Amino acid sequence: MIVNISIWSLKNLIFKPKFIIPENPETMVLLMPCYNESYEECSKSLDSLVNQVHIDQHKKAIMVICDGKVRGPGMEKSTGGYLNEDILVDQTERRMIKEAYVAWDGQMMDIEISKGNYKGVPFFCIVKQQNQGKRDSLIVIRSFVYKFNVRHERPKVIFTPEFFAEMSDWMVNEAGIDNIDHLIGMDADTVFADDCISHLLVESRHPKTIGVCGYVAVDFSSRPWNIWSIYQSAEYTIAQGLRRLHQSLVTHKVSCLPGCCQLLRVCDETCGDRIIIDLFGYHPKVTDGMLKQIRATASEDRNHVCLMLMEFTHAQTRQALKAKAFTDVPHSLSVFLSQRRRWTLGATGNDLMLLTSSPLRFNLFERVVALSNVTTWTLNFFVIASLACMVNAFIHQPLWVTMAFASVMFVPLSYYLVMAMWLPENRFQRYQFLVGLAVFVTCGPFINISVTLYAIFYMDNFSWGKTRQVIAEDPEEEGAAEGEVVEKIVEPPAPGLPAPSDDIAAIASGHRCNSIPDLENQLDQVHQPYIAPAGRRRVDSILCAELEKLPDIDKLPDIRRWRTSG
Repeated sequence: MIVNISIWSLKNLIFKPKFIIPENPETMVLLMPCYNESYEECSKSLDSLVNQVHIDQHKKAIMVICDGKVRGPGMEKSTGGYLNEDILVDQTERRMIKEAYVAWDGQMMDIEISKGNYKGVPFFCIVKQQNQGKRDSLIVIRSFVYKFNVRHERPKVIFTPEFFAEMSDWMVNEAGIDNIDHLIGMDADTVFADDCISHLLVESRHPKTIGVCGYVAVDFSSRPWNIWSIYQSAEYTIAQGLRRLHQSLVTHKVSCLPGCCQLLRVCDETCGDRIIIDLFGYHPKVTDGMLKQIRATASEDRNHVCLMLMEFTHAQTRQALKAKAFTDVPHSLSVFLSQRRRWTLGATGNDLMLLTSSPLRFNLFERVVALSNVTTWTLNFFVIASLACMVNAFIHQPLWVTMAFASVMFVPLSYYLVMAMWLPENRFQRYQFLVGLAVFVTCGPFINISVTLYAIFYMDNFSWGKTRQVIAEDPEEEGAAEGEVVEKIVEPPAPGLPAPSDDIAAIASGHRCNSIPDLENQLDQVHQPYIAPAGRRRVDSILCAELEKLPDIDKLPDIRRWRTSG
């Protein structure tokens, strides 16, 4: 990898890469999914979106989707409450829509929508009344932006006519966008640098490029010398400056576009039905194996990209190192282990899929790297034995023999030291990286062993664990005293998955578990055709007439899809 990075970097300096410059500035939707983030986190993230520079000529709109109505520890309101009551206050409309769309587990979802302007940028906010997970939120928005672009072709949709019309009408009339070119995603605990989106756009203009990720850095604003944060920052830097940089420069197959800083071109390869509904939108059944469960719950961003690269081998994804996004990192061991459990299982599970299930025309080098990563994950337990053998060799073997074998270890270490010269932006960041690198080299193997053991022990736990703790309000317990709210910290189950005890009871009793639909029942039944708004003004009388044609709710099938046309 290091040799390839050097060669291709030199090549790009001599032969400048070609870019496809669009005739008109690209239009974009800025997406912020959220769950239990605080008022401060959501405000800072949204402010970083509206404060972007060098994109004034681009039409843009903000879409926020909140997954359920929960509160994090120390929060007085749910995240949805903060959004609608304290942050997105310049509203033109706010109302409930019952059974607005079909969730990825087959349920009909009630939502609350609001729209208006946030500091001069049009916004559309969706607050789901039930937790379904980030994957479901991504399916909703990615499916909509794609279906909006092809609304004149009468596409099948997972939305009711009312919900699709609300989003389409807002996009056309209030945002002034007739066709969406890019979907730019961030997390609600992430802050973009002021020029982040402009660098993502530049990198997206490479031929065949359908996805770009930025450079994710640790937010040191509060504790710049916290050793735990510095170690994780070094991990981030090494991962993005080695393998991901190699994928971007050489193979153009970046296998993970982190959702906290991501650009997707709105096209069939990224947001079409084959990817979003059939593959990425597959909801695991009780009888599915462990790997399917892990890929569905542990790493949705990596899983989406891997599925995309396997299905469309011509597609290319890249990294924009200058597009910086700052995110918070775990500050306790329990949260760190919980997060890394999901990351390591998700990465290994998807690498195993690339290795065993990708077509023959898939990039050979990336297949070999996937094999290497899967093998390395299983070899973590032998690190201590290797260190013991190395110490023994230093004592009993000639020095030149020991140094000859040890020199292999110095190659990546030398690259890390060189990386400190060009990747950090200033001297202060360079010092932080060098300190983190020292911790990474000395303690990293033992931390990796701990993460691997923790991941194996909790491999069948498909919840977020301690990564996203929430405060649940139990209406039944509120009756203990008038006005008293009883709070309790809960670890939410995997979105849409029933509790393990329910599954076991259903199987043991011989009854079918209806909470998880069969594969053939997932979002594949066509319902009443619906005419989407094709112009710049919606005719309410036509919309009402279409809605009156719908049969009674009791007569509808459990899983529904609608067809639109323009």
